[in-house]
This record gives sequence, C-alpha cells and structure tokens, in this order.
Amino acid sequence: MEIFKNKPKKIGLALGSGAAKGISQIGILKVLDEIGIKPDIIAGTSMGALIGSLYAGGMNAREIQELTLGIDKKEIRKLFKVTLDGPGFINGQFIDEYLDEILPSKNIQDLKTPFGCCACNILDGREIIFSKGSLSDAVRASISIPGILTPHKLGDLTLVDGGLVNPVPVSICRQMGADFVIAVNVLNTPCLKNKVYDFPDRVREIRDKVDLNKADKLNEKIKLFITKEIETFELTAKRIGSLLNLNDEISILNIISQTYLIGESNLSKFRLSTDKPDILVEPNMRGVRHFDFDKAYEAILIGEKEMWKVSAQNKNMSNLK
Repeated sequence: MEIFKNKPKKIGLALGSGAAKGISQIGILKVLDEIGIKPDIIAGTSMGALIGSLYAGGMNAREIQELTLGIDKKEIRKLFKVTLDGPGFINGQFIDEYLDEILPSKNIQDLKTPFGCCACNILDGREIIFSKGSLSDAVRASISIPGILTPHKLGDLTLVDGGLVNPVPVSICRQMGADFVIAVNVLNTPCLKNKVYDFPDRVREIRDKVDLNKADKLNEKIKLFITKEIETFELTAKRIGSLLNLNDEISILNIISQTYLIGESNLSKFRLSTDKPDILVEPNMRGVRHFDFDKAYEAILIGEKEMWKVSAQNKNMSNLK
C-alpha cells in the first residue's frame, strides 16, 4: 500500500450495499468525522447510496444516525408493507414518499460533495451509473432489492439494486477522479442465523417409553410420526401461503435476501480483487441480517469499532486529514 507524504488530491469514499447490514456505515462515517477525514468524492450502492447521498448533501454522521434511529417499528412496517401488487413484495410507494422527505436535494449535481451511485438494468444486466440528474430516482433505483422492492422504471430502463453489478463501488470513485479510495464492504459474512428444525417432544416420549431392544420398531414409529408431521405442515403451508414463516427464523423473504446476499458477497470479493481500494473496511455483520432494521444501533456500533481498528492500523490515515 502506497504511503502518501502529502494528502492525496482527491479522497474517495465507496459505501457498499447490504440493506440493514449497511447501516453500520453510519458508524464508519462517525469515526471519519471524529478524526477529521472529509472525502472529496462519495460513491454508494444500495444502502450505501442512501447513506452516501445524505452525507454528500451536508449531513454529518451523527445527524444521519439520529434520522435512522428515529424511525420506529411502526414506521418500518409502513415502509416495508407487503402489498403483492407488482413485481416485488413491496410496491415502494411509502419508500418513494420517505425519500422525497429526507433527501437533501432534487438533483445529484446540487449536493455539496460530488456523488455517484449505481443500479442494474434488470432487462439486460447493465450497470447504470448516476452522477447527475434526479437524486430520488438514483437512490430509489439503487436500493431496489430484486423480488423484494418493485423495480424503478426510468424511461426504457427497469432498474434494480446496484449490488447485482457493483456492490462496493470503488470503480465509480475512480471514474469520478479519486486518487485514494476508502471502501466499505459489509457483505464479507453472508450468514443467515437460524434454528435447526426441532422435532416435537412427542418423538422423545416415544423414544423414552420403548425398549431399546426394539430399535427397529422405534425407528419405524418415529419415521411414521415425522412423515405425518411433515404432511400436516405442508398442508398448512398450502392453506396459509408460502409467504409466511417456514419456522421461527426462516421466511421466504429471508431465503430471497440470503440468496441475493450470497451472490453479492461473492461478487464483492471478485470486484475488490480487481478494483482495489487503498483502505478496505469490513465490519463483521454476522449478527445482523438483511432486514434487521431494528438492530440499527447495534450495526452502527459495529461500524464504529471496526473503523477505529482500521484507523489505528493504517499509517495512511494520518495523511488524509
């Protein structure tokens, strides 16, 4: 890693995708504010696009934190209300209205710091980069998780989450003229915490009451019981619809988001091996899932902790002030 004797001409900050995991980037911004590092260029993808646009508009990290933590569970349920009336579980109406309320300007070029973000045209897989024009269109497109939030139509384009093509937008920072890039990747631990399906207590009761010498009969009874349980479960699932939880931890939304997260994680590793940042920050977000927006404060603390660690380990940080 090159050590600059003088401050680089332009410092770029690449904020990555990751839904609720991406909220940790607020903590990273808090540390950058505290140590006096101000990026000259900001690029974002998905959650990074939303947070980055607020930061580029002049809000400091603590103000963004207050805005984020000010959203209660009732508002979250409203924003992510499942409607099933379009090509996504969430039609995005309330999210559109929310973006109009909080975004700092109408146009990207009016932001205080040069800003860029990306989305993917789902029709042909192209990366679409926004560095001017409507800020709400750019951010709305970049955060549209496929299958979850309806795509954003813009002319002939049908746009979805930029994480499909560029989950950590180092390349956008470079294209916009950054000499030195700090990148944040929250996708390095694509872990979905869930409980293993636990068979009912009745299985244990059968096991305890039957003589161990009759193991074959026991196994047959357990097999028949489990088969019956599964058939009952499948019948119930068909009745209530597959959108409801498969067990206490896994729902169809979890499965879609986890599938997407695994793909994003692998892509981010590849892109970061070719679009190498000068400093890479990778907070461990194993305990925060895609839609754990109620863990925002926890995520922010994780980001802060990791950024302080990185700043202590990198000699370059002191040359960026």
